[in-house]
Order: sequence, then structure tokens, then C-alpha cells
Amino acid sequence: MIQTPKILGQDKPQPLAQDLLYTAASGHQVQLSVFMANQSSSYEYYSIALVPYGQVESNSSWLAFNAALPANSVCAYSGVYLNGGDSIYVSSIHGNCSFTATGIDFTSEIY
Repeated sequence: MIQTPKILGQDKPQPLAQDLLYTAASGHQVQLSVFMANQSSSYEYYSIALVPYGQVESNSSWLAFNAALPANSVCAYSGVYLNGGDSIYVSSIHGNCSFTATGIDFTSEIY
């Protein structure tokens, strides 16, 4: 079965709010990229947490923590993999970052 890349989730959290960007469906595996866009004319600071199924955010969950993003710029993380139930949470200090997850969602079954 041919899989087509798609937008998996988009969000622009309020200042200091941690929002759920995407959760992989049960029985699926996902290969994705996460893009951040700073929509302001000053630096913004973003965080991304990868939380395994059945766990809560911890010090080891952070892909990025209060990482600096210059004014009106974009950054991306690719090669991110999730198993069923794993989640991605995003936030920014001033609420000026938008986040987009794109990728391919596979079922875990072997055909």
C-alpha cells in the first residue's frame, strides 16, 4: 500500500500554554517532521515534547526546550517517529509560533 504524506496536525498555542499537536493512532506508526514558524518581529522561544504512550511528560521528553527562533523565521525537525499512542506537545513563550506536523501514518500490520 502506497502512503501519501499529509498534514497530521497544526496549532498556534496561547502564550505559555502546552498544546497537544498530534497523537499516533493505536496500532499505527508515524514518520513525521515538525515545523515551527515565528510569526513575530522579535525572537520567540518554543518547546516540543515527545511523550510515549502511557507516560507523562518528564525531563527526558524534550526534543526542544525554550529554543530560540529568530524573528519571522522557520525551523524544522525531521526524522521523528511515533508508535501508537505516542504524542507531541508544543508551546511557545509569547504565543507567536505556529506548529505543523507533516508525515506518513502507517498501520503496524505487515501485509
